[in-house]
Amino acid sequence: MRFRPLTPDRLAAELAGWINSCTLGHPRIGIDGAAEIGATELADAVGSKIRLLGRPVIRASTGWWWRPASLRLELGRTDVDMLLGGWVDTAAVRRELLQPLRSGGSGSYLRRLRDPRTDRSLRDERELAGDRDVLLLDGPFLLAAALPLDAVVHLQVSPATLARSLPAERLWWTEAFERYLAGNRPAAAAAIVVAYDHPSAPAASGLG
Repeated sequence: MRFRPLTPDRLAAELAGWINSCTLGHPRIGIDGAAEIGATELADAVGSKIRLLGRPVIRASTGWWWRPASLRLELGRTDVDMLLGGWVDTAAVRRELLQPLRSGGSGSYLRRLRDPRTDRSLRDERELAGDRDVLLLDGPFLLAAALPLDAVVHLQVSPATLARSLPAERLWWTEAFERYLAGNRPAAAAAIVVAYDHPSAPAASGLG
């Protein structure tokens, strides 16, 4: 795998151009990585570039689709199996966000389901996608969830970078990431891999 160095702005611009060239009406693109390493910020930056190209963007994060705490923490607050397969309500993500945006879907979607800070359900109104809307969904472990995304951009970081980035109360997530990398091989499965140990000096494989 060969990586090409890019500036952050150039990375966002090239990802936006790559997504914009997709022939699907509503490309559903995943940015695979934790918010703490910059996945959410990169998705926002790419979204801004896509809007400059004249396409609307639907921004979503898997954190807004967590199951209620009573369910996701029922085996304990640091259960790795639950983190990998039980924290995100993947059935709801498919039903309410991804399937409506598939080819032939209704186009009527929800962007968020539950507030992760208050653990309360949100009562957002459904939105209707236009003909050329792009979905950018960020979150960790995207390829473990078997979500029907059209393409995934994987942010690759070292274990040391991840450990430095995570807050103390989430350091136990490092084991989940190790298992994710070994079991799901996101660098092989993703359409594009971005070396992201240093977000100010990223490098990409699969672009251009």
